[in-house]
Amino acid sequence: MSDKVSRHQFAKIAGLSAAGMTGPLELADAKPAAAPRVNNIFDNRYSTLGTFFDREALPNFANGGAEFNDPRSLSPARPRAFYAGMRVTL
Repeated sequence: MSDKVSRHQFAKIAGLSAAGMTGPLELADAKPAAAPRVNNIFDNRYSTLGTFFDREALPNFANGGAEFNDPRSLSPARPRAFYAGMRVTL
């Protein structure tokens, strides 16, 4: 990096866990079953990846061209998601 930023100058990104749930829901004695699924039940906001970039090599279009203050780039994790399906056994 051109401004000699060390990764040790910045605090670690906090660790976090996300809960999910899935499972069949039997409908009486019938062969079809509902298949609900929920990811990130508590809608936690966390990052799955972090890296450093050269602040001077990339213009900040989102902030009117102002300089970036932090050379860290974080990738957000998926938000809460609900899925539903149907399983049929023949």
